Amino acid sequence: MRRLGNESQTIEEFLDGNGGSLPHVGGPLPHDHPHNRLYRNVTPIWHDGESPQDLDDRMGDGYSCGFSAGYESALIAAVLKPEWTVGWYRMLREHYIAHGHAPDDLLGWEERAEATARALPIGITSPLRDLGELRL
Repeated sequence: MRRLGNESQTIEEFLDGNGGSLPHVGGPLPHDHPHNRLYRNVTPIWHDGESPQDLDDRMGDGYSCGFSAGYESALIAAVLKPEWTVGWYRMLREHYIAHGHAPDDLLGWEERAEATARALPIGITSPLRDLGELRL
């Protein structure tokens, strides 16, 4: 099991709330924090099934944790600034097509987005609260 920079705890221990923190969270991560699910479930989807541990071995320590933190931030931006998110999506798509990718090459994005939605289903069990805080 890989250890964080100070060798005192594994990434799994960090994510399970044994004293670890992410800069945008500001404290230990409780076991049920959404970041843990993004790390374990979403990271492999967007990396062709490669486990977070294997990604860290190949890309460097902390890569998969950084990916899942970035994905979390992107979800927040997508809700709070949807027009900006759509603009960036279009720019990325145009970039890939302009640099040798056929439109069919990008179908994997849709497949991965669908797999992500299936891996992390959302169920509404109570009325939505604090909708006024969302500035859509």
